[in-house]
Amino acid sequence: MTLALLFPLLGCQIITGAGTPTSTPPAGEAPSPPTAQGGNVPVTPALSVTETSIPTVSSAVLWIEILSPLDGAVVDTPQIEVLGSAPADTVITMDDQILIVGAEGQFRASLSLDEGPNVIEIVASDAQGHEVTSTLTVTYEP
Repeated sequence: MTLALLFPLLGCQIITGAGTPTSTPPAGEAPSPPTAQGGNVPVTPALSVTETSIPTVSSAVLWIEILSPLDGAVVDTPQIEVLGSAPADTVITMDDQILIVGAEGQFRASLSLDEGPNVIEIVASDAQGHEVTSTLTVTYEP
């Protein structure tokens, strides 16, 4: 598929040979009528098309869910197990541990706690450079 056909399918604007922006709405949507302001039609900035500029389309959103322990939990053991879920192949960093989420979408790590409140930062990142951080506090009271 050529770029001239690909961009309208994605709802992008195309610069024609004369530099005039044209816009094609995504499939299933009707074009919006132009509005006049002082006799001029406003033009949305157009995407400059070259043979090497192909838009990146992301259908996935990076997320992380901590299943256990709950934020604010008080425990009586010096070690806890952190359980969570995230998209497959997400890299999870927690303290000095680095985990890769498997195909089932879950991760598990054991962490040692100091007496008193412990702030645990869990960072999820993906190959596209997206990053999400979740922080929870767990208090160890022997």
